[in-house]
Amino acid sequence: MKKWTILTIAVLAAVLLVMQYLIEKKKVAVIESGQQAGSAEQQLGVALPAGATTYTGAAVDNYIPDYMGGAAYGSIALPTIQSSYKGACEASSLQEMLATHDKYWGFQARDAAFNQDETQKMYNYLADYTGCQAAARTDVSLCDSLPSNVQIDGKKVDVNITPNYRCREKSILVLFEAYLAGTLAGDGYCRLEMSYWPKEDLARVSAPDYCAAAQKGPEQAAAYIRGVYPEIPVADIARKYPARKTDCGGDSGCLEKFLLYQAMKSGKSSGCPPGYGPLCQALTERSALACEKTLQEMSKFYCAAVARVKKVSGGYIGLSKEEAKVELDKLKAQRAEADELKKQQQKIMEEVNKQVRETLKKK
Repeated sequence: MKKWTILTIAVLAAVLLVMQYLIEKKKVAVIESGQQAGSAEQQLGVALPAGATTYTGAAVDNYIPDYMGGAAYGSIALPTIQSSYKGACEASSLQEMLATHDKYWGFQARDAAFNQDETQKMYNYLADYTGCQAAARTDVSLCDSLPSNVQIDGKKVDVNITPNYRCREKSILVLFEAYLAGTLAGDGYCRLEMSYWPKEDLARVSAPDYCAAAQKGPEQAAAYIRGVYPEIPVADIARKYPARKTDCGGDSGCLEKFLLYQAMKSGKSSGCPPGYGPLCQALTERSALACEKTLQEMSKFYCAAVARVKKVSGGYIGLSKEEAKVELDKLKAQRAEADELKKQQQKIMEEVNKQVRETLKKK
């Protein structure tokens, strides 16, 4: 009887261990399938090796992150980005420039002080600065703090010129070329690049297989694409994944990718194409210090635009046309009053001088 009791307990213990194993396995499966794109350092709380960063993504099946757009236009807040730079002139630090968005400059600014070209350049600087920060942290989600969708007079602004789109486009390209070069691990970077593909192309491609090939370099990525799209000319595919300068045939976009790839492969940001220097340096050095150069350029441009507006507006900036007119009318009235007072003083002085001269003649 005692033997049967011991045997029963042993069987129950074995069943309990099996059930516990199955429960834990199910938990792991749920966690893996539900992970959002982000760095392994953020998820695990441990430092990564110096030579690589992992972007896990939702690396299951053919998951491709959709472009959802960024923040709404209005006040722009970059709460996770801090800078000690005080600006090229008074009140031109990062936070002070952002505080005047939709007042001095911006697509929706009422009676904006900056002209359209100045506003667009401010957005471009802001996109490049935030994109640089994203490259330093290998975290494209920083770009989503920038606005993307807006309508002006009932017409939708082209998404390609919005700061959110520019920020994502440039930072994703740099991160993908680093992935091709083998300096970034985790196919989340590859899947981000695929988010720009047409839907019909995504239907023909296995994301895990494509990203596995791309991680081995541009030639392997091109070989995979040739197998999926035999109808596309080999030269066209080579221009998309250039391993040599000759693959580009003078195409500027291709040369840009090639230079980025070479810079990421060598770890020397000095070889990056124009417009990508700070982003490349931020990624290769894993430091946002390189981004300060872009911020300083933005501040200098902002100061020059403010000075221009003040010069043509009599020193008024940030006011509507009606408000500026009221202030200008006040200024004109003050000047007229001062001129009248000056005339009266001059008349009195002339009268005094006249009386003095007459008095002297009598003596």
